[in-house]
Amino acid sequence: MPHEKPDAMELPPGIAIAWGLDRPSTRGAKAELSPARIVEAAIRLADAEGLAAVSMARVAKDLGFTSMSLYRHLRSKEELLVLMVDAAFGEPDFAASPAAVSDEPGWRTGTRRWAKAIEQRYRKHPWILDYPVTGPPASPHELLWLEQLLRALAPTPLTASEKLNSALMLANLVRSSTRMELDVADNDSPAAFESYVGLLFKLLDPVKHREVLGLFSDPGLAVMEDAGDELSFALERYLDGMEALMVRRESIDPQD
Repeated sequence: MPHEKPDAMELPPGIAIAWGLDRPSTRGAKAELSPARIVEAAIRLADAEGLAAVSMARVAKDLGFTSMSLYRHLRSKEELLVLMVDAAFGEPDFAASPAAVSDEPGWRTGTRRWAKAIEQRYRKHPWILDYPVTGPPASPHELLWLEQLLRALAPTPLTASEKLNSALMLANLVRSSTRMELDVADNDSPAAFESYVGLLFKLLDPVKHREVLGLFSDPGLAVMEDAGDELSFALERYLDGMEALMVRRESIDPQD
């Protein structure tokens, strides 16, 4: 089936520019201003002050231009946000990912590396987590990340539907887990945990809250202290579940 370039008007705001299919008129704009430079400035601002600080007026001020100058390159703040998220994700790079566990399936290693790598992007640019997910990935870098995850799952016996749903489930797992860890980071320490447990024993009724108090009384309860511990636990359970599904899939159709 031949590839045809889509009409820029068919694409959501910012996506056409991200793919190099559309450029708003730059007539009258100074040559040193460009969409790429605007996006870089906006990312610096979001990294320093959060996504809420980003506006066309604020980015223009930081660059030393008027807001109108920015609108000659980008039509709206929404286009800017789409381009910011795509640029912040960047191309997948698993060079610093954990090494493979000996004797485990390659898909499991590849999937773990993908999850840890994208978690690091969220930690580098936490404001990405404040940008709502309103549809499937459509920008260049987001689709490269999806491609890498699907390549990790390619050797498995999963159906196309199961691979897609597995990818979406993992993406949601990493996003929500990282978001939660960042939200509680200031109170996530052994001292804060000890204070929390002490408060529970003052507030809770030993009959109504028997299991809660029993759990926090257990000397074997481990406190996760390192960044990413919560994700690591959830990720391994996700991989266990996917492996069980694959075993069941192979038992149904052993020729795959």
